[in-house]
Amino acid sequence: MSSKEAAVLQFRKPPATLFVDSADATTIAYDLYEARSRTAVVVVPGFWRERRHPFLLTLAAQLTDADYCTAIPDPRGHGDSGGTYGFNLREHEDLAAVTRDVLRRCGGVEAVTFLAFSYGAANAISAVARHTLPAASLLLISPVADFSMIQPRINPFTMHRHITLGQALRRPRFEWRLLRSPKLSAVDDVRNVHAPLCLIHVKNDWLINHTHSIALYEAANEPKELHVIDIPGNYHADRIFAVAREEIEPICREFLEKYSPL
Repeated sequence: MSSKEAAVLQFRKPPATLFVDSADATTIAYDLYEARSRTAVVVVPGFWRERRHPFLLTLAAQLTDADYCTAIPDPRGHGDSGGTYGFNLREHEDLAAVTRDVLRRCGGVEAVTFLAFSYGAANAISAVARHTLPAASLLLISPVADFSMIQPRINPFTMHRHITLGQALRRPRFEWRLLRSPKLSAVDDVRNVHAPLCLIHVKNDWLINHTHSIALYEAANEPKELHVIDIPGNYHADRIFAVAREEIEPICREFLEKYSPL
């Protein structure tokens, strides 16, 4: 038994691992943690994150302890999902397929909140903008607004803070022709999102600068929130929770309580 399998078995009720076909027949794997709530939370990992990453297991435990029905997929090209990651090309179709399957399986669930990280946040925006989904809200951590805006600031002396060796060695399947491959722009799609939006970003994030969140906020419809956290370390996505939990978790909790009814 792997360490990740052992971690999953520690839940009061271990998740069901399910598979759905996306619009292009790509198989998408996801874990469903059932609970009795009117709102389900679909957690959307970013690029190079699988559904059973230790942080995501911790997040699933927190959400289910709060009685939220929770689903976490492997993005296409990652883990047990098929296909090739396209950096917001067809990932919105994958999320739509997962969301509809969650709604079908979870009686009593009326709406879905997307809790998404990095490029997963761009995927969530495009999913809500391009599909008829009962979106209660979107809670986006270090979101990508547009691929053309990405200008990572790589410091070899601090890289160990952001990418572990195990992560670096487990490479997903992705589109190698990154600059030329087609992609959807979340900053364009967010104009067609009509659900409450919360954006959280660390100032001068090393990978996705906080200007991505500012661009999304300016283009988004009300109601919307923007939280740019000024802390040392330039942390990105779920790494924020490891270093600034006391600042981040209350923002997330209050937003969910306001817009994602149990």
